This record gives sequence, structure tokens and C-alpha cells, in this order.
Amino acid sequence: MQQYLNILNKAIKEWTTESRPASRLMSAEKLSQLVDFSLDEKGASIEQLEQAAKDFLYYNPDVASKDFCKLLYSGQNKPALLGDWITAISNATMHTYQVAPVATLMEVELIKQWNKLIGFHNPEIGLQGDGIMVPGASQANLLGMMLARHKSCAEYKAKGSQGKVLVAYVSEQAHYSWEKAANVLGIGTDNLVAIKADDQGRLCPESLEVEIQNSLQQGHIPFFIGVTAGTTVVGSFDPVKPCAEIAAKYQLWLHIDGAWGAPVVFSDKHKHLLENSELADSMAWDAHKFMNVPLTAAVILVKKTGLLEACCSGGGGEYLFHADENAQYNLGQKSIQCGRRADALKVWLSWKALGHLGFAEKMDRQQKLKSYCVDQIEGSEHLQMLAPAVYLNVLFRFEPTSGATLDEQQLRQLNIDICKQLQQQGDSYVDYARYKGHSGIRLILANEQKQNYDIDRLLDNIVEIGKGLLVG
Repeated sequence: MQQYLNILNKAIKEWTTESRPASRLMSAEKLSQLVDFSLDEKGASIEQLEQAAKDFLYYNPDVASKDFCKLLYSGQNKPALLGDWITAISNATMHTYQVAPVATLMEVELIKQWNKLIGFHNPEIGLQGDGIMVPGASQANLLGMMLARHKSCAEYKAKGSQGKVLVAYVSEQAHYSWEKAANVLGIGTDNLVAIKADDQGRLCPESLEVEIQNSLQQGHIPFFIGVTAGTTVVGSFDPVKPCAEIAAKYQLWLHIDGAWGAPVVFSDKHKHLLENSELADSMAWDAHKFMNVPLTAAVILVKKTGLLEACCSGGGGEYLFHADENAQYNLGQKSIQCGRRADALKVWLSWKALGHLGFAEKMDRQQKLKSYCVDQIEGSEHLQMLAPAVYLNVLFRFEPTSGATLDEQQLRQLNIDICKQLQQQGDSYVDYARYKGHSGIRLILANEQKQNYDIDRLLDNIVEIGKGLLVG
């Protein structure tokens, strides 16, 4: 074991601490020429394994860098990283209490605290809440839709659709995982209706009700509404209360995809963005996004206790799920997985180290940084905001102030080229996105090490590169 620990120590103390760009991205063809990806009949030496590990880190984007602003996570959560290492050493699986006793009780506590934050756990009114950890919000969203299907047509689990056409509704700005869920669950992607979003990127409740009525007129069965807390492109929060009222009126399940935006509930100052979350039936939350726990770690939270097990359980009683004194802690009955990694440890250690207040302080700090960034963009004659920035997504673009007039496609290509040059120069690793027909640079402010001067440097570089491209 010591020789492998030596390699790990090098990775921690040398390979990931040296000054390096946020990305060294290159073509797959070129990378294949630089790194040995072959697998052979004979085993490799420890030196070859060390080189492979070093290459992996060297060529992978530095997601801990404050210049990594491409995805909905960035930075390094050290207590959670420790938890990830310990989890790998233990190789625990989460189907029964017998094989993961500590991790099981940690997960139970996490579910309780998450449910408290969103209003699903309130013993004073008889609410306990339920949930299960999952690899990511894509599975959490799938489970939310599966729960809705079970509530609407419980016989679907055993007998299939029997000719019924179920219809689900999400915003046109919703995550693409909904299409996958509709496919996997046999709903059909044609029966996933995209609802118009308003000028702030929020689902329009009036359009939602119109579409539900259209489905009813066709003899179909509306069963599910999925709203988003923190959309992927612009960070919008769909209005929960009017959607909950519509859900109640037509007896539909209401699910919140809070993969990115749910952690606003930590902050007293910003939790209004997700007000009325307690009106939903279920919620998805990614711990590996804003909370910055190493991938992967997420949860599906459910208001009503018992539905997860009723919907997901089946089999295993003869050899795995024994009716012993700890049967109520056999979490595998609530999951669509059998083997399930003990991701609870890294989330629990992180939460234990930071507390509620630690995550609240991070949210307040990042929101303040976002506001500074927006002020700088709005104060620049070369930059233009493309959408409101209520959360930590800033969508904007460089535009020429004089000279040639560029059409939308030319502006799109110009800003794509700016992103590519930033990355090639070893500067910030950002992405581009399209929103309501306009394309621009999508900046995600998830890294708590980023400061105002980093924003100034990035925006100055964008303007300088943009001007250079126009001249060239």
C-alpha cells in the first residue's frame, strides 16, 4: 500500500499545487499521441502507473482553480475530499444497514436536515419527510417523475401503461435530463411538454395551465409538473406557488429540480428565491454543485413518507433485505440501485465542518461577487448582459461599439472565439450558451476563492481579445 500512498502524496503535494492553467484542452487525436492509453496482456510497473496518474491530473481541467468558471461547480471542499478518500478505502455499499451502519445513519441525518431546510420536515404538523441519496440530479429528477407516475397510476409499476398516455410539463429552460426520464420511464419524449418561459427565464404558469387543458381535451392524463430552482443557463427560479396551485387543482405531482439553486435556502438573505418550496411534493438537490462536494453526490427529497419505498421496492427479500431489528434502516428499498456508493460520508463531513452558517456565508459572498460582476458588465461600453442574473450565472457578451455591424450569427461566433482564446491562453475556462435566440459567454461564480480583482481581470481580457478579433 505504501507505494500507492507515495503516489497519492505526490498528487496532493506536487502535481495539483503547482501553478497551472484552468485547462490544457486539446484534440483527442493529439492527446492520444501524448499519453499511453493502451491495455496489454502483461501488467505494468508502478512507475508506469504513477505516470498515468500524473498524466490524468496534468491534462484534466483544474476544477479547483478559481479560473474554472465553465460548470456549476468549482473549488475544493477539503473535508468532503477526506470523506471521499475514506469512502473509497471502505468500499461500503448502501443497500442495507448491516454493510453500511455508520454511513446509513449519516444519510438519515442528512435527509432530515435537507428536509428541514425546504420545509418537508416539520414534526409540529406531522411532516417527517423522506429521501434517498443518488449519484446526481438526473436520477433524482427521474425518481421525482417515477413517484408522480406511481401516484397517478400505481398499477403502472406492475402492468405498464395499458394504453394510458401520461403527460409531464417542464419549462423550456429546464434541464435535458427530463427527456431522458420521460424516455426511461416509458412516458415518451413527445409527452413531455415544454412550457414557455417569461423574459426572465421563468416558467409561465398561465401557459402551463393552457397546456394541461389541451392534454385533457385530447383524453390524456396530466400527471407531473417539474419546476426549476436555478436553471442551467441563466439561473432562473420558476415560481413555485402558482405552479403548486395548478398542481393541486388538477391533482398533479409537483417536483422542484434544485440541483443548482436549492442551496439558496441556507441563506436568510437569499432564500426568498426558493420561497414556498414546502408546497412541492419532491425536490432534487446536487451536493456536488454549490456545496462543492466531490462528484457525485445528490439527493431526492420527498414530502410524504413511504412513497419512495412503495414506488421503488421489489425483490431481494430472500437474501438481502432481512426482517431484523434494523430493517427500517435498509435504505436500498427506497432506491432503484442495488449497489450504491456511501456518498453520505463526504457530504456529512463537509456539513459537520462548515455547519449551516458556513454554506450560508458562502452563498452571501458569491451573490455579492455576482452583483459586482454584473455592475462591471453594465458599466462597460463593450459588454452587454443577455439575461437577468438573480443567481450565480452571468450570461453576457462582447459587442463592437463602432465599425462593422455584426448579425446574430457573427456575434455568436465572435463570443465563441473569445471563450476559446481565453482557454488557449491559460486564462479563465468559461463556456458559451444560447438563450432566447442570443448567444453569449456564460460565467458561473461557484468558486469561493474568486475575488473582485479576478472579475476585473477576466472582463478586461474578454474586451481585449474581442477587440483583437475584430481587428484581425
